[in-house]
Amino acid sequence: MTAAPGAAKRKAAARAATGVRAIPSPRYHQVYVTLRAWVRDGTYRPGDQIPTEPELCRMFDVSRITVRKAIEDLSREGWLVRQQGKGTFVQMSAARPAASLDLDEARSQVADLGAATEVRDLVVAEVPPDEETRAALDLPVSAQVQRAAHVRMLRGVPLGLITTFVPLEVAARVSEAEMASQPMFELLAKAGIEVARADQLIGATLAGVEAARALGVEVGAPLLRLTRVVFDVRGKPVERVVALYRADAYQYHMQLRPPAQGRS
Repeated sequence: MTAAPGAAKRKAAARAATGVRAIPSPRYHQVYVTLRAWVRDGTYRPGDQIPTEPELCRMFDVSRITVRKAIEDLSREGWLVRQQGKGTFVQMSAARPAASLDLDEARSQVADLGAATEVRDLVVAEVPPDEETRAALDLPVSAQVQRAAHVRMLRGVPLGLITTFVPLEVAARVSEAEMASQPMFELLAKAGIEVARADQLIGATLAGVEAARALGVEVGAPLLRLTRVVFDVRGKPVERVVALYRADAYQYHMQLRPPAQGRS
């Protein structure tokens, strides 16, 4: 399956118009993260062709070697696939249909975790978003977000480093005192935002310096990484959360049930 003629170029132009070249970051990292974000957020869907190497070079103002390295790394990780003589496409398995979890159940899980743990070291600031947050929240290049980071403590032991990003218009409806007592996922409803759905990814990662210090583990220790983007009823993204949990202290519990009777 390939994209409709011109579709890839239109999408690329739209993304280029957001000013990706204005983001101050190492050039290889900028290309790599942005291409991965395009696959993750559905800008390019399974089977879609991404822009050609010369097009990417012009968009990011980088050399072909830089673009080629980013594509090779993403291909090795399973996000992209090269087709000789045709171009580079989103891997069909890179965005498999997501498993479904009832939104109320997910909200209940977040509330239960919030009730069982305590917040420590809450730091709130208005900052320029990183590339993945900018893409996930569909923000213009000039926008800022509220970044709130805290450590979740369970019986005195660090459990997770939680970082939330919300647009400033959402942040204006929530106080810092509320964030210190309840997860942002719960506070959205109190702020008058009707949540319609959320996209959540769970994977493994290794502790960097900041996470290791916050969680009391060694640099390079295994962590569980949970990312979630929350959408309101208009389909507008209103929150992105990145949670890093200690692999030796956190379990994600799900109950698997048979299909409802009569479902086709």
